[in-house]
Amino acid sequence: MANQPKKSWKQSIKAPLIFSLVLGLIAGTVVTITATGGRDNDVRFDIGLVAFGIAFIASLLLTSLLIMASKDNPKGLGEGSGVNRSSKNPDRKGGHGH
Repeated sequence: MANQPKKSWKQSIKAPLIFSLVLGLIAGTVVTITATGGRDNDVRFDIGLVAFGIAFIASLLLTSLLIMASKDNPKGLGEGSGVNRSSKNPDRKGGHGH
């Protein structure tokens, strides 16, 4: 474990976590203030915490999904190792009358 290569920022989990935390804090603060409804009412931390949790989980899910979708495919994926092989050299023995 001592000589592991350093991960790039695209492979790190810190950026999505910090982004989700900031969005969650903003959503929680805004909802807490607006749900309170003025100075005369009690502060509604419960609704703010729910909004924080929903915003945090939703933004973390979305950012992780976008990071996974932006990864490049391995070079050997289209080399002909699977069922469909390479589109350059399709198999002729399918029996479909070609």
